[in-house]
Amino acid sequence: MGDIIKTFRVRTRKKERGILLQFYFDTGLPRTFIRYSVASSMKGLAELPDPELFHGFGDGQFVATHIVNIEVNLLNLWVPHICYVVSDATLDPCYDILLGHDFMQIYDIQVKPKKKTVVIDKEALRMALKVRTLRYKA
Repeated sequence: MGDIIKTFRVRTRKKERGILLQFYFDTGLPRTFIRYSVASSMKGLAELPDPELFHGFGDGQFVATHIVNIEVNLLNLWVPHICYVVSDATLDPCYDILLGHDFMQIYDIQVKPKKKTVVIDKEALRMALKVRTLRYKA
């Protein structure tokens, strides 16, 4: 099939321009993970009350001790998402964020592995942002 790695601008504060980061799209993982060295340079890094244990890639298990709420610029829209922060050794050095299907499902992002492409629909992004805003205001 092939790896899909794309570059997107990321920020943690509304007034920031953001930084360019490499995203690896992984439809098999339920959560999104960010490299500690990247997250620690951002504002809003929050320590979890207890480490979160995950299983899957690498040596079979790994932990997250922090989370960070990022915004990703997709088609000129800033979309929020919470990432688990993991040690740099957990992720491949070729990317900064391992994007799980939680993000792809929320924003209706389609991955086409055979073509090594990602399909992002601006209207779907707008609808997801609208729904999230309504939910948070309730």
